[in-house]
Amino acid sequence: MNKYLIGIAIFAVAATIISIPLMAEQLADAKSRKKIHFTQTLTSSQDPGQDHGNHQLAIILSPNEGTLYDGSLTYTASEPVQVVVLHEISKNDAKGQPTWTVDGGTVYGLTLVDAGDSSGSFEFTGAALALHTMRTDQFTATVSVDGWIRGQPTEVITQKMEIIEVEPAIKLSRANVPATIPMHAGFFDGKPVNYIITDSNDQTHADLITEQQGWRVEMAPPLSNAPKDALDVAYTFTDGVEGQGIHGFQGEVFSSTPKQTDEYSAIRSVIEVTWRPGQNPEVLDSVKKILETEEAERIKLEETD
Repeated sequence: MNKYLIGIAIFAVAATIISIPLMAEQLADAKSRKKIHFTQTLTSSQDPGQDHGNHQLAIILSPNEGTLYDGSLTYTASEPVQVVVLHEISKNDAKGQPTWTVDGGTVYGLTLVDAGDSSGSFEFTGAALALHTMRTDQFTATVSVDGWIRGQPTEVITQKMEIIEVEPAIKLSRANVPATIPMHAGFFDGKPVNYIITDSNDQTHADLITEQQGWRVEMAPPLSNAPKDALDVAYTFTDGVEGQGIHGFQGEVFSSTPKQTDEYSAIRSVIEVTWRPGQNPEVLDSVKKILETEEAERIKLEETD
């Protein structure tokens, strides 16, 4: 199915992502999908990233090749901190976007979320998760994480990371570049939600949404391999009431939000909603209304690839 990587925020709940010592007992085996649930107090150390020598970093979920984390993070720190989300990319795909690297060989796309607060809650999806400051003084933070590991991590890295002294391959004039991700308006259970779209397994949809929102949606073919039980659903409208949805009509409808902890996934399969000829379109703001309207044969639903 067409799949999007989507972060949802209910009203003021924001959406957004590196080690878990002693977490083996907290992982529930599910083939390539494992549960994470822990609370931990961390002390930051010098950021090992190139051009980050004067910064502090507290790693929460470590980067592992081929691994994708998603879930929710709640934290409280001794001073205002930034949330760091790393995204696994190839060095050739960096192309000027903000990146983070230790040795200049393995490169990660970097999202730096600065809420200006010492506490907060975020939804995350990415290759790694950490808290960060641009100061030299250490900070402490207590974090709670509830989510999933997708893929097969080769190891769980502890808090301390080796700092490798190398000559940077590229010297940036700014080590940290803020990224502003546009939000969309949609619906869940009759109420408004805001959400972001970061990745898609389909080039056509990635290009469509990129042009519409003025911010690049990344192509992520591995989303096609996500197991069915790891997916949630997003309904998009191909006609009907005009609006700010992906196709220019009403906003998307979601089957869950992060509050539905037993159901929620940030990876969404896409079902397209089309009004049948002769019908009077209206805004459908819940899955229940969509299914009732389909049963009345006023709309048709089509699962995409």
